Amino acid sequence: MKRILIADDHTIVRTGLSVLIQSEYLNVQIDECSDGNCAWEKIQSTPYDLFIMDINMPVTDSVNLLKNIFSVQPQLKVLILSMSSEEIYAKKYLQLGALGFVNKESDSTEIRRAITTVMNNRKYFSPKLQELITRQAEEGSPAKSAFENLSARELEVMTHLVEGRNVSEIAVILSVHISTASTHKASILQKLKVKNVIELTTLVKRFDIV
Repeated sequence: MKRILIADDHTIVRTGLSVLIQSEYLNVQIDECSDGNCAWEKIQSTPYDLFIMDINMPVTDSVNLLKNIFSVQPQLKVLILSMSSEEIYAKKYLQLGALGFVNKESDSTEIRRAITTVMNNRKYFSPKLQELITRQAEEGSPAKSAFENLSARELEVMTHLVEGRNVSEIAVILSVHISTASTHKASILQKLKVKNVIELTTLVKRFDIV
Protein backbone atom coordinates (compact mmCIF):
# COMPACT_ATOMS: atom_id res chain seq x y z
CA MET A 1 0.00 0.00 0.00
CA LYS A 2 1.22 3.48 -0.88
CA ARG A 3 1.17 6.03 1.94
CA ILE A 4 0.88 9.69 1.00
CA LEU A 5 0.68 12.78 3.21
CA ILE A 6 -0.82 16.04 1.94
CA ALA A 7 -0.15 19.28 3.85
CA ASP A 8 -2.08 22.33 2.70
CA ASP A 9 -4.20 24.81 4.65
CA HIS A 10 -7.01 24.75 2.06
CA THR A 11 -9.49 21.87 2.35
CA ILE A 12 -10.45 22.11 -1.32
CA VAL A 13 -6.82 21.63 -2.37
CA ARG A 14 -6.37 18.57 -0.16
CA THR A 15 -9.65 17.11 -1.42
CA GLY A 16 -8.73 17.72 -5.06
CA LEU A 17 -5.32 16.13 -4.63
CA SER A 18 -6.85 13.11 -2.90
CA VAL A 19 -9.21 12.58 -5.85
CA LEU A 20 -6.31 12.78 -8.33
CA ILE A 21 -4.19 10.36 -6.31
CA GLN A 22 -7.00 7.84 -5.87
CA SER A 23 -7.62 7.88 -9.62
CA GLU A 24 -3.97 6.97 -10.16
CA TYR A 25 -3.35 4.48 -7.35
CA LEU A 26 -5.90 1.86 -6.31
CA ASN A 27 -4.25 0.82 -3.05
CA VAL A 28 -3.33 4.04 -1.27
CA GLN A 29 -3.63 5.57 2.19
CA ILE A 30 -3.89 9.36 2.19
CA ASP A 31 -3.40 11.44 5.34
CA GLU A 32 -4.06 15.18 5.47
CA CYS A 33 -2.70 18.11 7.46
CA SER A 34 -3.47 21.82 7.42
CA ASP A 35 -0.13 23.02 8.82
CA GLY A 36 3.49 22.02 9.31
CA ASN A 37 3.16 21.01 12.96
CA CYS A 38 0.60 18.35 12.07
CA ALA A 39 2.77 17.13 9.19
CA TRP A 40 5.86 16.89 11.39
CA GLU A 41 4.00 14.83 13.99
CA LYS A 42 2.71 12.38 11.37
CA ILE A 43 6.06 12.02 9.61
CA GLN A 44 7.77 11.14 12.90
CA SER A 45 5.42 8.19 13.40
CA THR A 46 4.50 7.02 9.87
CA PRO A 47 6.74 6.02 6.94
CA TYR A 48 5.33 7.78 3.86
CA ASP A 49 6.09 7.18 0.20
CA LEU A 50 5.27 10.77 -0.77
CA PHE A 51 4.81 14.08 1.00
CA ILE A 52 2.99 16.83 -0.90
CA MET A 53 3.27 20.22 0.80
CA ASP A 54 2.57 23.89 0.32
CA ILE A 55 5.44 26.14 1.40
CA ASN A 56 3.02 28.79 2.69
CA MET A 57 0.93 27.46 5.57
CA PRO A 58 -0.02 28.94 8.97
CA VAL A 59 2.48 28.41 11.81
CA THR A 60 4.83 26.68 9.38
CA ASP A 61 8.56 27.16 8.92
CA SER A 62 8.81 25.29 5.60
CA VAL A 63 12.62 25.45 5.42
CA ASN A 64 13.18 23.85 8.82
CA LEU A 65 10.25 21.49 8.26
CA LEU A 66 12.00 20.03 5.21
CA LYS A 67 15.31 19.78 7.03
CA ASN A 68 13.66 18.02 9.99
CA ILE A 69 11.74 15.69 7.70
CA PHE A 70 14.89 14.54 5.91
CA SER A 71 16.62 13.95 9.24
CA VAL A 72 13.88 11.44 10.11
CA GLN A 73 13.00 10.09 6.66
CA PRO A 74 16.01 10.90 4.41
CA GLN A 75 14.57 8.96 1.45
CA LEU A 76 11.11 10.56 1.60
CA LYS A 77 9.94 11.87 -1.77
CA VAL A 78 8.72 15.47 -1.48
CA LEU A 79 6.62 17.40 -4.00
CA ILE A 80 6.04 21.12 -3.45
CA LEU A 81 2.66 22.45 -4.55
CA SER A 82 2.51 26.24 -4.34
CA MET A 83 1.16 29.46 -5.80
CA SER A 84 4.64 30.99 -5.54
CA SER A 85 6.75 31.69 -8.62
CA GLU A 86 8.40 28.54 -9.95
CA GLU A 87 11.29 30.49 -11.49
CA ILE A 88 12.38 31.75 -8.07
CA TYR A 89 11.10 29.29 -5.47
CA ALA A 90 11.50 25.96 -7.29
CA LYS A 91 15.30 26.09 -7.43
CA LYS A 92 15.57 26.87 -3.72
CA TYR A 93 13.33 24.02 -2.60
CA LEU A 94 14.86 21.53 -5.02
CA GLN A 95 18.21 22.44 -3.47
CA LEU A 96 16.72 21.66 -0.05
CA GLY A 97 15.87 18.15 -1.21
CA ALA A 98 12.41 18.28 -2.80
CA LEU A 99 12.06 16.22 -5.99
CA GLY A 100 9.49 18.42 -7.66
CA PHE A 101 7.73 21.78 -7.63
CA VAL A 102 4.38 22.39 -9.31
CA ASN A 103 2.19 25.46 -9.37
CA LYS A 104 -1.34 25.20 -7.95
CA GLU A 105 -2.70 26.82 -11.09
CA SER A 106 -1.50 23.87 -13.19
CA ASP A 107 -4.17 21.66 -14.73
CA SER A 108 -4.98 18.24 -13.32
CA THR A 109 -2.95 16.46 -16.02
CA GLU A 110 0.25 18.28 -15.05
CA ILE A 111 -0.31 17.80 -11.33
CA ARG A 112 -0.95 14.08 -11.88
CA ARG A 113 2.23 13.88 -13.98
CA ALA A 114 4.19 15.61 -11.20
CA ILE A 115 2.89 13.15 -8.61
CA THR A 116 3.68 10.04 -10.64
CA THR A 117 7.12 11.36 -11.66
CA VAL A 118 8.14 12.03 -8.07
CA MET A 119 6.62 8.73 -6.90
CA ASN A 120 8.95 7.06 -9.42
CA ASN A 121 11.85 8.80 -7.67
CA ARG A 122 12.55 11.18 -10.52
CA LYS A 123 12.74 14.96 -10.43
CA TYR A 124 9.79 16.85 -11.85
CA PHE A 125 10.25 20.10 -13.74
CA SER A 126 7.17 21.85 -15.08
CA PRO A 127 7.16 22.85 -18.77
CA LYS A 128 7.63 26.45 -17.66
CA LEU A 129 10.68 25.59 -15.56
CA GLN A 130 12.11 23.33 -18.27
CA GLU A 131 11.82 26.18 -20.74
CA LEU A 132 13.65 28.50 -18.35
CA ILE A 133 16.46 25.98 -17.77
CA THR A 134 16.83 25.38 -21.51
CA ARG A 135 16.88 29.09 -22.27
CA GLN A 136 19.52 29.75 -19.62
CA ALA A 137 21.64 26.87 -20.96
CA GLU A 138 21.45 28.22 -24.50
CA GLU A 139 22.24 31.79 -23.41
CA GLY A 140 25.09 30.74 -21.13
CA SER A 141 24.99 31.96 -17.53
CA PRO A 142 22.98 35.18 -17.47
CA ALA A 143 23.10 37.46 -14.49
CA LYS A 144 20.84 36.31 -11.71
CA SER A 145 17.82 38.37 -10.80
CA ALA A 146 17.94 40.01 -7.39
CA PHE A 147 15.31 37.54 -6.13
CA GLU A 148 17.55 34.59 -6.96
CA ASN A 149 20.15 36.01 -4.58
CA LEU A 150 17.77 35.47 -1.66
CA SER A 151 18.11 32.29 0.36
CA ALA A 152 15.15 29.94 0.86
CA ARG A 153 14.69 31.38 4.34
CA GLU A 154 14.80 34.96 3.04
CA LEU A 155 12.22 34.09 0.38
CA GLU A 156 10.01 32.68 3.12
CA VAL A 157 10.37 35.83 5.24
CA MET A 158 9.76 38.01 2.17
CA THR A 159 6.49 36.18 1.48
CA HIS A 160 5.29 36.81 5.04
CA LEU A 161 6.27 40.49 4.84
CA VAL A 162 4.37 40.97 1.57
CA GLU A 163 1.34 39.27 3.10
CA GLY A 164 1.29 41.98 5.78
CA ARG A 165 2.91 40.23 8.75
CA ASN A 166 5.28 42.16 10.99
CA VAL A 167 8.63 40.96 12.32
CA SER A 168 7.16 39.76 15.62
CA GLU A 169 4.55 37.62 13.85
CA ILE A 170 7.14 36.19 11.49
CA ALA A 171 9.41 35.31 14.41
CA VAL A 172 6.57 33.32 16.01
CA ILE A 173 5.75 31.49 12.77
CA LEU A 174 9.39 30.56 12.16
CA SER A 175 10.15 29.90 15.85
CA VAL A 176 13.12 32.28 15.81
CA HIS A 177 14.11 35.32 17.88
CA ILE A 178 12.73 38.68 16.76
CA SER A 179 16.27 39.90 16.13
CA THR A 180 16.82 37.00 13.70
CA ALA A 181 13.65 37.85 11.79
CA SER A 182 14.73 41.51 11.74
CA THR A 183 18.12 40.51 10.34
CA HIS A 184 16.46 38.55 7.55
CA LYS A 185 14.21 41.52 6.78
CA ALA A 186 17.16 43.90 6.62
CA SER A 187 19.07 41.52 4.35
CA ILE A 188 16.08 41.20 2.00
CA LEU A 189 15.64 44.97 1.70
CA GLN A 190 19.36 45.41 1.09
CA LYS A 191 19.63 42.68 -1.55
CA LEU A 192 16.55 43.93 -3.40
CA LYS A 193 17.60 47.56 -3.02
CA VAL A 194 14.31 48.74 -1.53
CA LYS A 195 13.81 50.97 1.51
CA ASN A 196 10.75 49.47 3.17
CA VAL A 197 8.00 46.84 2.95
CA ILE A 198 5.83 49.10 0.78
CA GLU A 199 8.54 49.27 -1.88
CA LEU A 200 9.20 45.55 -1.42
CA THR A 201 5.54 44.73 -2.02
CA THR A 202 5.45 46.90 -5.14
CA LEU A 203 8.56 45.18 -6.50
CA VAL A 204 7.24 41.69 -5.77
CA LYS A 205 3.90 42.43 -7.45
CA ARG A 206 5.66 43.91 -10.46
CA PHE A 207 7.60 40.69 -11.02
CA ASP A 208 4.71 38.45 -9.99
CA ILE A 209 6.93 36.62 -7.49
CA VAL A 210 4.43 35.78 -4.75
